[in-house]
Amino acid sequence: MDSINCFLGGVNLGGGKMKETGYDHWIAPNTGAANSSDFSGLPGGFRYSGGFFNKGYYGYWWSSTESGSYSWLRLLSYYYDTVLPGDYSQANGVSARCIRD
Repeated sequence: MDSINCFLGGVNLGGGKMKETGYDHWIAPNTGAANSSDFSGLPGGFRYSGGFFNKGYYGYWWSSTESGSYSWLRLLSYYYDTVLPGDYSQANGVSARCIRD
């Protein structure tokens, strides 16, 4: 979250800078999408009880912070250009960003 604050102008502006532009994957209006961070965030949705939901509308990514059987996540929305926080049961699934040293 600190890198969003430092490099992307904060959570209120960083979401658009992290989203892929256009409508190949995102549902309109894909507010603020600029991909100026080169993250190319895609709306993969989430997995719950064997099904996948919200594809095209939201992209969810696990953070490294957990509490019991829940973990914090960050999400990007088709409708907002902010980075939104949330938590989700580890029994379900969202995307993970792998970074190579």
